[in-house]
Amino acid sequence: MTTSRSTGTLSFGVRFEPDWPPEELPEFARWAEEHGYDELWFSEDLPWSGGIAMAAAALVATTRLRVGLGLLPVVTRNVATLAMEIATLERLAPGRVVVGLGHGVPEWMEQIGAAPTSPSAALEETTVVLRRLLDGEEVTSHGKHVDVEGLRLGLPPAACPEVLIGTTGPRGLATAGRTSDGVVLPEVTTPDAVRWARATMAAAGAAESTVLFAMANLDDDRHVALAQTRTKIQRILDLGIFPRLTEIAGLGADGRGQLSDATLASMTAAGTPDDVERAVTAWADAGATCVVLVAGDEDARSSYARFAAEVLPRLRGPVG
Repeated sequence: MTTSRSTGTLSFGVRFEPDWPPEELPEFARWAEEHGYDELWFSEDLPWSGGIAMAAAALVATTRLRVGLGLLPVVTRNVATLAMEIATLERLAPGRVVVGLGHGVPEWMEQIGAAPTSPSAALEETTVVLRRLLDGEEVTSHGKHVDVEGLRLGLPPAACPEVLIGTTGPRGLATAGRTSDGVVLPEVTTPDAVRWARATMAAAGAAESTVLFAMANLDDDRHVALAQTRTKIQRILDLGIFPRLTEIAGLGADGRGQLSDATLASMTAAGTPDDVERAVTAWADAGATCVVLVAGDEDARSSYARFAAEVLPRLRGPVG
């Protein structure tokens, strides 16, 4: 069945996985652009490749693709050097950089001695100061985490790139609403969770962008696709780090509730092309503005190619 339903301004991306060899990135970025994707994202996870270097490589290898840096842990870089690097990327490729900031996974931050005394303050202060610096302002700020005096970038970009926050709790989403352009949501997000996240942001401010990571696995046999993706999703659920999202999905705050096929399908782009089209349309109807496909099986590129060939044309509707 083909519904040919247009999802309007929804954009589509793919993620280059943290543990993929960086030398494969330029070719993959060109491939994604040629296959009609709008965005390419990274997750800067310890101890894999660095996000800034990877973003630069992807921008140089392509001409149209927007490149998302996310999530950059705000406690691993000084806000001044972070602003300098992002300003450089934005000047080299205007309008093609999206920045995603996060607390950093607590375990990893402790491992490198970078665990902040106040993660929420670190995230909010970094976001505010970073955006002001990228806007070309002179900034003085003495907070719990960020401490700068009379700082101004020597070469700010013509316009501040989009800055998003990766968060899933009420407090973090309120911060996103107050201080950023929107949110990046993880791979266990259902349409109901998208609605809740956007409503929580809206109550605090005007942030609009809602980027959603979704595990993709396209197969003619729906059950095969779901079974393969279940293993990967279960690993995330077992971490117990997204309590509000798993509660909304009916899995409890610890994420250990019974994961039915229906619930799994609601938080993934897994199944037949028809199944995946329905899932993406549901996220779009809930308010998602960009769906970024994440490897949900061992042959990620095959699923990405199938999505581009069989699902994207339906979602974008007729041309002209």
